[in-house]
Amino acid sequence: MADNETGGTWTQWEEDDSGNKNMAAGAILASAVAAGVIAYVLRRARQEEEQTPTGLAGKAFERTRGVVGDDRVEAGREFIVKKVMPEFKPALLAILDELEDVVDSAFRRAEKAIKSL
Repeated sequence: MADNETGGTWTQWEEDDSGNKNMAAGAILASAVAAGVIAYVLRRARQEEEQTPTGLAGKAFERTRGVVGDDRVEAGREFIVKKVMPEFKPALLAILDELEDVVDSAFRRAEKAIKSL
């Protein structure tokens, strides 16, 4: 085999010398630790990307698209009619009652103003 820069051969890794075996084990262990650190950093970067509003919105959009399918307008209409409208119905009725009271009082004032002329 070819000599390396220190004057030894490539077969040093196979020799019975315990120093070389320890060096080989250390190199393998260091490579495994480096691979683990890289995997951890990449995983954290992916998790941080998903925690941003853009990442969460994209994830929610994909899940919604999987559930709803391509007919988004019909699904939105169905959601509003079945879920949103029953929730807002009492509030809308209260707003209409208040609007009716305001309009009635405005007409009474207008009548009084006209009669006083």
